[in-house]
Amino acid sequence: MNTPWRTCTNAIFRIHFLPPPRSATRRRAAMKKTHSRWKLLVAGLMLAMLVAGCAPVATTGQSTGAPAAPERVELIYWRTLTGPAGDAQDELVEQFNSTQDRIHVTSEFQGSYGDLATNILAAAAAGSGGPDVSQLGTFEILEFYKSGVLADVRPYLEGENGIDTSDWPGTMLSAGEFDGGIYWLPFNVAVPVLYYNSDAFAEAGLDGPPQTWDEFFDYARRLTVKDASGTVQRYGVAYIPGWFSWALTSAIWSEGGEITNRDYTEITLNHPVVVEVLTKFQDLVREGAAIVPDSASGGHRGMFKNGQAAMILDSPAPFAEIFEQSVGFTPAVANYPAGKAGKVYNPGGGGIVMLASVPEEKRDAAWEFMRFMLSDKSIAYYAERSGYVAFTPGAQEIAAEMLQDERYAIIHAAVPYLRGDFSVNFSPAVRTAFDEAWQRILTDPSVDVKAVLDEAQVKAEEGIKNEIFAP
Repeated sequence: MNTPWRTCTNAIFRIHFLPPPRSATRRRAAMKKTHSRWKLLVAGLMLAMLVAGCAPVATTGQSTGAPAAPERVELIYWRTLTGPAGDAQDELVEQFNSTQDRIHVTSEFQGSYGDLATNILAAAAAGSGGPDVSQLGTFEILEFYKSGVLADVRPYLEGENGIDTSDWPGTMLSAGEFDGGIYWLPFNVAVPVLYYNSDAFAEAGLDGPPQTWDEFFDYARRLTVKDASGTVQRYGVAYIPGWFSWALTSAIWSEGGEITNRDYTEITLNHPVVVEVLTKFQDLVREGAAIVPDSASGGHRGMFKNGQAAMILDSPAPFAEIFEQSVGFTPAVANYPAGKAGKVYNPGGGGIVMLASVPEEKRDAAWEFMRFMLSDKSIAYYAERSGYVAFTPGAQEIAAEMLQDERYAIIHAAVPYLRGDFSVNFSPAVRTAFDEAWQRILTDPSVDVKAVLDEAQVKAEEGIKNEIFAP
């Protein structure tokens, strides 16, 4: 076998021992004269080759003495949201990748929150093809925890490379906290926002937005405009088609009511406060002061932007749309009103999770990426780009210039009142029963509120028996 060492010594043998060229033999006298120089040259060559060229050459699998560079960890991040709210996530991923070369994250859009959830569960069932880290809406937190597809990140959160959450609003962590573990961390946090037509308010003699829910119902009536025939020209408020349960939950909580407890051992869709609140919302529809518009024709946002509704209950999501596209009036923002129990708001949006399927050797890398996304700097960047809330004090300091805009400052004032411990949206059975109930109540003012909610109560109790939420 020709080893590097044998190759080297063979070369030296040829130089030192083979006869010189024939032309040199004809000059033996000259050779004698130069023989000593030849030996010196050979000795020098031998030494140089031994030092520079004759050391064994490293081959595949052999160590050169220097530590091998660690193999780069590849992570997959799944997300939802389009427009600036989606683009900003991709930009943060690019920023993370550019700050180091040990971990590379690929961001993959999955569609709506519902599509994202469906795809995660499908990948978990298949045992492959899913993400390492993912965005996850507030609607799915409990379902995913019960399904066992989420990793507990408390050891990382509270570990040496954790995140100081001591100054986070008190309920921001509780939404993802179960049985001593933490399975979801907030990221794109949304707060309830009331948008109102400031010109219409001035015309109606109203100095500012409603501070209580009783004022809200009163203002809706005063803001309604009808022509001589009784046809409504401008509604006091347009309700959200499709997901109004999010807004209703805030109203119910702030008035002291409940829909369900955290572990679903008590479902109270027909709670007296729930009946009372929904009756008041229905009364506005019956009187022509409110409407649930068809989403296909622009929905509540379209009616507001066109001046056909003086108020809408929404989130920060349409902020730019509202202020850039409203025609013929000046829009303004306010927090949702307070009730008998004060201000209690249902948080929306989503957070970030690590999947339980992530191999142990990749979990440190997955956490490092999550830690980057949840840094004050990233939260501030995302808030400025997307319109979601900079929910940590540190992020608000970084986004100070944005918060100089009074509109953003008003929206952020809702953060301390977010109730993050649970949401009606956690259970599909409860959510479906409640959604069907309020839609019947608010689209048909002739139905009896209590009777509809009694039916919803039975349906939710029966439906939950077939779910993983059953006590």
